[in-house]
Amino acid sequence: MLRRAFLLVLILNLSASAASAGPSIDRSISATAQSILADMTPEERVGQLFLVTFTGQMKAGDPALELVTRHYVAGVILRADNDNFTDPPGTLANAAALIARLQAARHAISESAATPVPGELGGGPVYIPLIIGLSLDRDGKYGPEILGGLSELPTEMAVGATWSPVIARRVGETVGSELSALGVNLLLGPSLDVIEEAQAGRSGDPGVSAFGGDPYWVGVLGRAFISGVHAGSDGALAVVAKHFPGLGAADRPVTEEVPTVRKSLDEIQQVDLAPFFAVTGGLPGDSPEVADGLLTSHIRYQGLQGNIRATTRPVSLDGQALGQILSLQTLPTWRQGGGVMISDSLGSRALRRFYDPSEQTFNGTLVTKDAFLAGNDLLILENFQSSGDDDEVESMVEAISAFVTRYRDDPAFGERVDASVLRVLELKLRLFGGGFPRDGVASGDVEKITGGSQLAFSVASQAASLISPAGTEPPGPPPSAGQRIVFFTDVRVAAQCGSCSQRLWMDPRGLETAVLELYGPGVAGEVGGWNLLSFTMADLALALGERPPSSTPKPLAPTEEVLRALDAADWLVFSILSTRDGEFGSNALKLLLDQRPDLARQRRVVVFAHDVPYELDATDISKLDAYYALYGASESFVSLAARLLFQEVAPSGDPPVAVPGVGYDLIAALSPDPDQKISLRAYSEVTGSVRVTPEAGYSVGDHVYMETSPIVDHNGRTVPDGTPVEFLISYQGENLSPVIQSVTTHGVAQTSIELDRIGQISVQARSDPARVSDILLLDVREGTPAFITVIAPSPMPTATVAATRTAEGALATPEPGSAGAGRGGGSGAPLGLSGFVVAILMTSGVVAASVRAGKVLDPRPMGPVRYGLLAGIGALAAYDYVALGFPGTAIFRVDGGLWWLAGLMLVGGALGVGAARGWQQGRFPGG
Repeated sequence: MLRRAFLLVLILNLSASAASAGPSIDRSISATAQSILADMTPEERVGQLFLVTFTGQMKAGDPALELVTRHYVAGVILRADNDNFTDPPGTLANAAALIARLQAARHAISESAATPVPGELGGGPVYIPLIIGLSLDRDGKYGPEILGGLSELPTEMAVGATWSPVIARRVGETVGSELSALGVNLLLGPSLDVIEEAQAGRSGDPGVSAFGGDPYWVGVLGRAFISGVHAGSDGALAVVAKHFPGLGAADRPVTEEVPTVRKSLDEIQQVDLAPFFAVTGGLPGDSPEVADGLLTSHIRYQGLQGNIRATTRPVSLDGQALGQILSLQTLPTWRQGGGVMISDSLGSRALRRFYDPSEQTFNGTLVTKDAFLAGNDLLILENFQSSGDDDEVESMVEAISAFVTRYRDDPAFGERVDASVLRVLELKLRLFGGGFPRDGVASGDVEKITGGSQLAFSVASQAASLISPAGTEPPGPPPSAGQRIVFFTDVRVAAQCGSCSQRLWMDPRGLETAVLELYGPGVAGEVGGWNLLSFTMADLALALGERPPSSTPKPLAPTEEVLRALDAADWLVFSILSTRDGEFGSNALKLLLDQRPDLARQRRVVVFAHDVPYELDATDISKLDAYYALYGASESFVSLAARLLFQEVAPSGDPPVAVPGVGYDLIAALSPDPDQKISLRAYSEVTGSVRVTPEAGYSVGDHVYMETSPIVDHNGRTVPDGTPVEFLISYQGENLSPVIQSVTTHGVAQTSIELDRIGQISVQARSDPARVSDILLLDVREGTPAFITVIAPSPMPTATVAATRTAEGALATPEPGSAGAGRGGGSGAPLGLSGFVVAILMTSGVVAASVRAGKVLDPRPMGPVRYGLLAGIGALAAYDYVALGFPGTAIFRVDGGLWWLAGLMLVGGALGVGAARGWQQGRFPGG
């Protein structure tokens, strides 16, 4: 009994201690990391700076295993290109076994006896689990690193086309859950590149591996995805956002040559760096939306590094440039809180060409030193064989050994190493719940990975966009029974490893098969197998006279067969990927449309873009009946294409990048919709989500807090954060109308004013090109509480608010002085309550003055009445002419009060008096 009581008290005390220690978990991890570091030898410390790659399955006796057991590297990166994975059906099981072998080898060395070295800081290997890294994609190649067994995933651009953080988080949760079950604990991704300039054929284009072309939305979706990965893995999978500081504007693949981006520092911050600021707005481990690390890319920025020359280092190797970037906005706090900087591959061809344009020599040790001193904590050694070395392992050992020697000889270098190692240790401790498991890392639980395609199909359904024709209506009827359909598919090849069987990415009969399964005989019966034919785009290129290469992924169909099919077709359906040099047939659709458009005439031509949506130009698109963007080429996206073709589903996504061929400008699309009315609300206090409206009204000296309703863009979603909004303040009787500048947060803009004077105040808001809003009226008087009156504007004619389309298809903003410009938003904008009050006061004054004048000028009984009546009619006619927005009134509407209205009504009253005088003198009948 006493024992049970003692245990209960102990448990309660431990629980209370854990609860009270919650907020200081970071300090606890930091202290643990310091303690571990103190027990580490220089060799162990230096080893924690390196992430290595290797070839094959790392079996016993593999020389690369010594990097784990004798040189204490921080971890490994698994790559399909390095044959680290095997063909299905055992892909996942073999990958989990490989990871388990690596972790077991690391644990085993900590269990072995070590011979202390005199003068060393520690007495033997400290057990520190390995980082096991995996990339989301193959760096520009088609297909993920693991082709089978895991859930089918949508591309980043497909997620971007849904514009949904909820979907981005769901995709991240799936990634986090499955990869952590496999044993992976570091994810190289997502890419936060911004495709600012959509340009077909640009070799540096990240393609569908980027969320889109708007920095704000890339940041929003990136944060949601990272949050999902952390949630799905229960915090056991670190996320490294790439490619810092951003490759969206690169003009060539970063793997081939160091690109140069000619932007100013302001442009870099506003576009390229903005998504990285978004995912570093906190401390790693403290908020799930915050990235654990950033992958630095080999790229040069003119805005940072001045006059770029061939000898200018990429920022990944330039300590001054990288340090300047890391001092901006959110990055210093994130870095101090444990954010890890990881270099991209230090053996890439781009770096080899930078150090030696002839590519004859390569000094890996020099490259690692430059990358580390530039500010990277972890260095990825890949394709790392130096000149004169027998293999990569030898070059890696040389680089590590050189770091150890310098650590011992150079205290300043040693301090930098220790600082980076502490960040790496803190990262690892966060992954393992604050402490490393005494018995080693448990093997992955592959049985938890169920795979499937439901998520990918759901995302595909919400991402699909109808690029042309514009609108949501189906582009004509779907195929009908008896019509012949010919499918052309752009086929690429992917394989799980060098010796693995090749698979076609995409299947040349994939769309035909999907159509038959959904609408063929025995199902819907809308088509029969006899009237469907499938070819590859390479088949079409050959038929159009292109010379084929010596070998192709699939034997080419005879030219006569392809031409006969074209001649007999009622429908031509193309499934295309991006045009690439060296991919025979990838340009076949453009060849057909440009050189042989006769073969497509009198036929329905439908194109499904399974890659970026900006591949075709305006002339090519004009020859199509329908052009869809799907942003993905996996099976779910092919199945969706069949449903779109037969109009079973409607495309609901919007392109997340500009599409020049149809005049879809992303900046215009994300600008405020000019047809919306901005609502305004006023409060006496705004604190967080609390809004207080005073029951007793406002008095002189009070502050009035105002905010808009969510402002929406042309696609009906809230505008990006930072969208400019102006609040126009008008004081009755004053010519000056202050304008308060604000910006949106989550679509809403806020401001405040102090009631520092007596009189009537009106407030409107505009966010160009949206210029119509509620009017807030407040009549402030001494000793009398003032209450807000909200005047909703009357519906405006479409012509005065709707933006017009330019020849290029972009939305044009109304010019000042034209319909849609002016004080209230246009010549037809309502005068509001203020105008009505002015009208009543002016009419009363004009009538009273005219009656008094009539008594002098026309003493007859009805004379004064006639003067007052006609003067009042004249004044009201002037008001009505302006209020109804008749031609010519725009020149009178100016900011700065309603004095101009009073003047116009006075003129109208004077004309009425003149008419009464003429009547009196007999100039009109009955006078």
